[in-house]
Amino acid sequence: MAKLKGALTALGLAALGAATVLGTQFAMKETSSTEFCVSCHSMSHPQAEWEGTVHFSNRKGIRAECADCHIPQDNAFHYVKTKVMALKDVWHTVVTNKLPDQEAYETHRLEMAQRVWEDMKANNSATCRSCHSFEAMVLSEQKEAAQKMHQLAQETNQTCIDCHKGIAHFMPEIPVDNAAAAGELAKHGGEFGVSDKTLYSLAMNNVQLAQGGEVRLMPFAELGNWKEADDKITATVKGWQQAGAESVVYLDLGKRVMVALLGDDAQGKVNVVKTVYDDVTASDWKEINFEVTAPKTAVTANIAALNNFGNNLNQTHCSGCHAPIGADHYTANQWIGVVNSMKDRTSMTADDVRAVTIYLQRNGKDMVESKH
Repeated sequence: MAKLKGALTALGLAALGAATVLGTQFAMKETSSTEFCVSCHSMSHPQAEWEGTVHFSNRKGIRAECADCHIPQDNAFHYVKTKVMALKDVWHTVVTNKLPDQEAYETHRLEMAQRVWEDMKANNSATCRSCHSFEAMVLSEQKEAAQKMHQLAQETNQTCIDCHKGIAHFMPEIPVDNAAAAGELAKHGGEFGVSDKTLYSLAMNNVQLAQGGEVRLMPFAELGNWKEADDKITATVKGWQQAGAESVVYLDLGKRVMVALLGDDAQGKVNVVKTVYDDVTASDWKEINFEVTAPKTAVTANIAALNNFGNNLNQTHCSGCHAPIGADHYTANQWIGVVNSMKDRTSMTADDVRAVTIYLQRNGKDMVESKH
């Protein structure tokens, strides 16, 4: 009798265990369905966004469901962790009603997006890689910009979510106070002393050529041999002109890092030091210098403040879609095309674009040995 009781108990426990496992498996599967995900009223907003993307409808007839992107299947830990963490969403829907309408959803969109981005970064974009892989990509069939970025991603060990944010749902508004940053930079205007050999233009500034004529200095433009005169300084600017494009002054031969723009009346009044033929551009380049008069408040000796401003622009605006790219990844000339291809995806002003471009160029991989 005791043996029979023990056998029945063991059988009962086995049945209970099996029921628990099967029940858990059933629950996990059912709560991973798209129907379950969008059954909460708050999910109607991201559902509508998803339905307007290529991940919902495309010429190949392939659809990425909610679970395909949000529940990693690469290992049990990531899977269970995601399911457990999702319990809070059920709590906020049933108990707190955290997202009663679209206005509330928009209020919390940034924090929700950042949480997903962090999770995907931590698991190396496991859900993306369940469909996409670098090994299967034929880069030559991609657009030029995609080829560059995918090559860069492999070289620098970036993961999918570093660049591919906002592809199935709208990007959140990321608060950026450009005016405040520029205001902080302006505080360094006139910050220099007699021991400072080189001054730098804080932003794009209209100044006067000593011999007469208008010059537009770019951010980071270097001014040497300077002298004070009341609220102004007189200083020498050095650079290079390419034959046929004398209105633009560049930092170095063949390096298109803009230093200044010369007005028509100023172009013939610069001092030409020498002329050099450049094989790469197949044209003559003239090394020049000229003297300008500028307000003291337009310049600073604090190059660190300028570099911080440029770096912050790169970190703040360029990280919305991908991980910030180090300035020394591209050459000075390559940075022009890279920034131009991405600037329209940011909220940067024309002045911001100009500043971040020159910052990245000056610190490009072919400039790192130069001292500016």
